[in-house]
Amino acid sequence: MNSTVEQIYSSKVASGYDRSMSHFFGKFKEKAFSNSRMKEGDVVLVFCCGTGLDFPHILHRIGSSGKITGVDFSEAMLEQAEKKISKNNWNNIELIRADVTDFGNRLNLVADIGVCTLGLSIIPDFKSAYHNLLSNVIDKGEIIIGDMQLASGWKARLNPVTIAMAKRFGGSYEGHKNSLELQSMMAGTLNDMKKKDFFLGSYYVCIGTKQ
Repeated sequence: MNSTVEQIYSSKVASGYDRSMSHFFGKFKEKAFSNSRMKEGDVVLVFCCGTGLDFPHILHRIGSSGKITGVDFSEAMLEQAEKKISKNNWNNIELIRADVTDFGNRLNLVADIGVCTLGLSIIPDFKSAYHNLLSNVIDKGEIIIGDMQLASGWKARLNPVTIAMAKRFGGSYEGHKNSLELQSMMAGTLNDMKKKDFFLGSYYVCIGTKQ
């Protein structure tokens, strides 16, 4: 994991993360999961789960019979997630502190759905992280990725603004640019991939089925 990103998510960013991110991305996350085929009883693996902002949307679909395994490298972010889990009495969520670029399939976890939102664009070795997510999802399971990207066309003039806003959370021009390569990787490893753009083209969601 990049040392700069480690420093960011070991700081006060963790305690104020929900307030900052929910305002901009809450409705986009909800939209992504509403378009998923996620169903009651599913096992969902969430990479870069952070403070658990995705959890309510997922639990709404999988119910109490489903299970979430959240993985994140940041102890400070996971502490916030633990508070959220305790406050809401969620008893079907497991949190694991680990680097998603070095996660592999070492837990022998087989998930129905793999999720990563607002994580891969701040990871230099995003390819390893993506393949590790993929390796823990069953064949024909669903993959959901939501992240920042460089807007195109006339909207590209907004890229400096969105990158500047994302810098506080580890975002960068290179990271936003990497999303294009990641989307190409997804197209090559997933069937029926669908992509939608939000936030004036600066945020995307891709959903597809593992080949």
